[in-house]
Amino acid sequence: MEKQGSRALLAAVIGMGVLLFIGSLVLVGVLVHRMMHPRPAVTADARVATMPVAPAMTMGGESLLLDEAPGTHVQAVTVRPDGLLAVVLSGGDRADRIVIWDPTGRRIVARLDIGHP
Repeated sequence: MEKQGSRALLAAVIGMGVLLFIGSLVLVGVLVHRMMHPRPAVTADARVATMPVAPAMTMGGESLLLDEAPGTHVQAVTVRPDGLLAVVLSGGDRADRIVIWDPTGRRIVARLDIGHP
């Protein structure tokens, strides 16, 4: 009986060793792949500079009206890689909120309320 327990322990140790070896190979492979195919770092300034401007915005088209309470102010605006703007709003006797705006489609895509007022 003691011999069978030793064999099971030996098999478990060998199995874990094989898994560690395979995991190490995968990790080295991922590192080599990332070094061979680097992605350029994108800064916020570069994304703002390359964001396309909708023709309707430059030709005096209809303005977009947000139904926000008086006293609301913009805390931050972030440009997403897909061209949408994430606008963080606060104040106006409401909880802080995030509005996802599509400037090319001239519409609000999503709203997210954060916390309580």
